[in-house]
Amino acid sequence: MTGGPGGVGPAAEAESGAESDRGSGPVVYALVAGAGEFPRLLPDEAERAEGTARLGPLPSVGPAVRELATALARAGVRTGGDPLLEPDRARLRARWEELRGAGEGGDCEGGEGEGGEGEDGGQGAGAGASPDALILHFAGHGLRGAAGGLYLAPAGADPSRGRIDATCVSVRALLDEAENGELPVLFLLDVCGAGQAVAEQQLQDLAARREQDGVRNAWVIGAATADAAAYGARFTAATAAVLHRLVSGTLDLDPVLAYVPVDALALAVERELGHAAAEAGLPRPTVVRTPSVAASTEPEPFLRNPAHTGDPRTALLAGMDGRLRDFALTCAPGLDPLHFATRAAGNPAARVFQFSGRTAQLARIEEFLRPASGGGAGAGAGAEGRAGRRAGSPVSPLLVVTGSPGSGKSALLGVTVCLAHPELAPLLPAVLPAVGDFDPEVPGPVLAVHARRLTGAQAAASLLHQLARQTGRAPVPCPPGEEVATLLGELAAAESALVVLDALDEAQEPEAVVNRLLLPLVRAAEAHPVPGAVKVLVGTRPWWETFPELHAYAGGRGDVLLELDPVTEEDRLLLAGDLASYLRKLLVQRYSRTEIRRIADRLAARAEGGAFLVAALYADHLLTTGGDAAAEPPSGIGEVFDMDLRRLAAGDPWIEPVLQAVGHALGQGMPLTLVHAVALAHRPPGPGRPTPQLADTRRALETAAFYLRTAADTDHTVLYRFFHQALADRTAPAIRAGAVADAIRAAASPPGPDGGAAFTLPYAERHLDQYAVREQLDSRSEIIRLFEKLRRKG
Repeated sequence: MTGGPGGVGPAAEAESGAESDRGSGPVVYALVAGAGEFPRLLPDEAERAEGTARLGPLPSVGPAVRELATALARAGVRTGGDPLLEPDRARLRARWEELRGAGEGGDCEGGEGEGGEGEDGGQGAGAGASPDALILHFAGHGLRGAAGGLYLAPAGADPSRGRIDATCVSVRALLDEAENGELPVLFLLDVCGAGQAVAEQQLQDLAARREQDGVRNAWVIGAATADAAAYGARFTAATAAVLHRLVSGTLDLDPVLAYVPVDALALAVERELGHAAAEAGLPRPTVVRTPSVAASTEPEPFLRNPAHTGDPRTALLAGMDGRLRDFALTCAPGLDPLHFATRAAGNPAARVFQFSGRTAQLARIEEFLRPASGGGAGAGAGAEGRAGRRAGSPVSPLLVVTGSPGSGKSALLGVTVCLAHPELAPLLPAVLPAVGDFDPEVPGPVLAVHARRLTGAQAAASLLHQLARQTGRAPVPCPPGEEVATLLGELAAAESALVVLDALDEAQEPEAVVNRLLLPLVRAAEAHPVPGAVKVLVGTRPWWETFPELHAYAGGRGDVLLELDPVTEEDRLLLAGDLASYLRKLLVQRYSRTEIRRIADRLAARAEGGAFLVAALYADHLLTTGGDAAAEPPSGIGEVFDMDLRRLAAGDPWIEPVLQAVGHALGQGMPLTLVHAVALAHRPPGPGRPTPQLADTRRALETAAFYLRTAADTDHTVLYRFFHQALADRTAPAIRAGAVADAIRAAASPPGPDGGAAFTLPYAERHLDQYAVREQLDSRSEIIRLFEKLRRKG
């Protein structure tokens, strides 16, 4: 199908560029139509008596529909040229049949008189490969029939009784035809009462007794609820804006997704509409969509996700190997295999496993886990010797691996979990070569949880879920608040089990997790009929003032603590050897063994703590800058991070405020839009400087991807946070919590005319209260500081 008169229109030109990059992906055809050129006439007396009125003009339809056609073409959808404007019912139906015919192997060429090269510019799918999916968009008037059905009003539409079926297009018929066809169809309806289409779908489902996991072919996104109006083709304009963001990468969808989920597209359009409505003083819009009952359905192939590519930059931005992210989705909630795998790998991407050294500590863990040992341990050198069990002390089922940030706690727990947890079995071939003879023997279930930002109940629920999966039993019913008690009961009945709890100090309420989950677990393990059957392995920073009960428990038992920070010269000598082994893998073929050993010796001698993290960051700095191995290495995490941040900021000053904003991320991370808002509020552009755009923030995050971890939010957007808490601790103080809260309020909830929020981001819904608490603490601290200052002056 050719475009408009005189050749291919701008939409087709954009389309040709998009399609050239599409490769062998799915083929999607679209029919983009609109009707708004109705005469401005007053109703006559008969129409007033019947309660009907003639349709008024909609001048905004034409420009908005043209922009949407261009946006769809940019997104790789075959639009066939210019949109179909002002068609009557016959032409709109003919184009729909043409589109459906292409999907069933029919001819997709439009003929003269059917819009092939008519005066309004033909619009069709275009000749070529058979489509894998279809999109139908219509902007204009929406009408309700006497029976309640929704109709699209093309040119010549007559809403009077007896004429609506002859002059308008029934949405119910379109839905029936789509469901009876072979291809998935996405209906984008920018009409008043568009939500009635979703209601009619639900009636169809009831009438057909559709199974909840049955195949669905018809999907609807509508501009308004069934009883609400749509204004000024704003839905069409918002959809075009979202598609442009999708193509440019600023929509920032989860790279795991090959296609854009319908719910993610609908939510993004509603947010775009929310901003426009707030600016225009209009009521908050409600975009409707076809609901999906199944929790984990694959998105239909309507729109490709540009972030899901074979480009290695995608994996870099995601902060890890894409295959690992796909694998992670199949694991039990709360297990967080990405955490354990990346820590075991020794790098944030986990493409190769670079774990090295720590032979004595691995032997200590192996001895602890061995059933015959009952949790005891022999004496050994260095950290192993300091963690050895004192003669005559009681045998404990608990081992706490402790040390400063970056000392390797999570790496040790990571390799243990990767080798022992059945759900992480796919990682075994990659992990085994990195750990030598380390072979943790765990005869029963292995339950592991990354406790960062989790409550005790959430951690217990994850452990229960894993226990049910590994034993093959149905999950035990567990009322809210009874998770820990239920877990203890299940473990008491188990013949053996290992519970791994990492990042205890980063839990939502560390002291509560210790007192309500960890210590009850340990005491239950001590009371188990079979001594040593249930064991608990924990990783935490030595913040004993945060959990004094754990410190008191460990103080009476010499076999409980495995301390990683060096104390004696012998400790530092062993650490230097482990660091040299690790650095050889990081700096391979760039520096000699002598140079690497010199760096390792200096790091071990000067490191204030977290030597392995310092080594990883410094190695990345050397590889990036080609630095001199003879230079004095940094002495701590903060020093090496500051060193690299200065280098990055020299090339792009915007990186610094962006990373300072990331330092305030809570939970699994902060979305791109809020990182941008916080950074912009903290560092507004100076005089004569342009305002940084969302693309600039995304580029800054990509540049600093080495330091980041990502996760997918409930709306499928990407969340960003530092891969280690020590980096957040370093950057967050640069921005007051109150300033962060203000920026998030402004970005996440623009007020509507009724004073309510136009829309809310899932992140803001989850965490705004926490920022408000931090804001109050900030204010209180400022008052105290001011009071102290005045008191000293007095």
